[in-house]
Amino acid sequence: MYDSIASVSFAPILVALMFVMAGFLALATGHVFAQDLSPSAIVELTTASGRTFRGNLSPKSDLQTVYLTTRRGSIELCRPISWNAIRHLTINELPASFEKLATLITKVHDEQGSHATPGDVITIGPSTAPRENQVAVQQREAGPMTAPISSVSSWATFKSWDSDPSVDGLEVTFTPEDAQGLPTAAKGFLEAELYAFQNASFSSVPQGQGARFAKIGSWRIPLDQTFPRYDARVARLPYQAISPATDGSVSPLGTLVIKLVVPGQGTFSASLEDVRLRPYSAIRDANVLRGNPRFYGDENPRYVPYTTP
Repeated sequence: MYDSIASVSFAPILVALMFVMAGFLALATGHVFAQDLSPSAIVELTTASGRTFRGNLSPKSDLQTVYLTTRRGSIELCRPISWNAIRHLTINELPASFEKLATLITKVHDEQGSHATPGDVITIGPSTAPRENQVAVQQREAGPMTAPISSVSSWATFKSWDSDPSVDGLEVTFTPEDAQGLPTAAKGFLEAELYAFQNASFSSVPQGQGARFAKIGSWRIPLDQTFPRYDARVARLPYQAISPATDGSVSPLGTLVIKLVVPGQGTFSASLEDVRLRPYSAIRDANVLRGNPRFYGDENPRYVPYTTP
C-alpha cells in the first residue's frame, strides 16, 4: 500500500523536475548558440605550451595564423598564434569551437577589412611570425597618450657588424617601461659609459696591484638613431680609442652604465655588470699558453694578451 501511495504522490513531482531541468538545458544551449560573434569580441587562446593569450582579433588573422591584438594607451601588441598550437579557446568567456573562431575571423574581415599602418607608428619585429611566442609590436611615437616611463631594462654583449670576425663594439638592447613593466614609447637620448680594468705599472697603481678601474668609452645616441627589435630598441656602441677587442691590457669583462634621457620625464639609469667585451675561447686560450698567437692571419693582428693583476 505504501508503495502505491508513494508512486502516486511523487510521480508528478519527478515529471515536473525533469521538465524544469530540460528547460534549463535548453536555455543554456541557446545561450551558447547565441554567443556574441561581433568583431569586438574578446578571444582567449591557450596554446600547447600552456601559455594563454587574450585580446581582439586582428584583420590579419586567417585560417593558418590567428593574430590577437591587445591595446594599452598608444601601444598595440599584435601576437601571432598558429592554429596548430591552439588547444583551448573561448569567445567572451564562453567555450567556443574552431568553427566559431573561423566565423568570427570572417566577420572581422567583412566589417573591418585590412587597414594601413599610420605614418606615426613604428613597427617592431618581423612582418611574419609563424611561431606562437613571437610578438610583433606597434608603438606610436611619444605623445600625450603615451604611458610615462618608470624604468629601463637592458642587456649588452660584444658584437661584430662588418665583414671581418673582429669585435667592433657593444650592442645594447633596452626597453623603456611604464609603472607596470610594459614597454612604452620614448623620445630623447641614450647615454652610455663603459668601465673596465686596465693594466698599469705597479708603482703607478700600487693600491690596485698594477691595474686601474677606468672609463674606456662614452657615447650619446639619439633614440631615433637606434633600431627596433621586437618590443625593444637596439643601440650600437663602437669601441673608441681604447678597444677591448685589440687591447689586451683591458680586462675581458666590464661594467656598462646606461642613461635614458627623456625630456619632460627625467633620466632613467641601469647598470650592466660583467658585460663580456670580447669572445671567450678555451681553445684559443690553450693555444696562447703554448706560445702560439691567439688570432690567425688577418683576424686581429694587434691583439695583446691580457695579464691578470
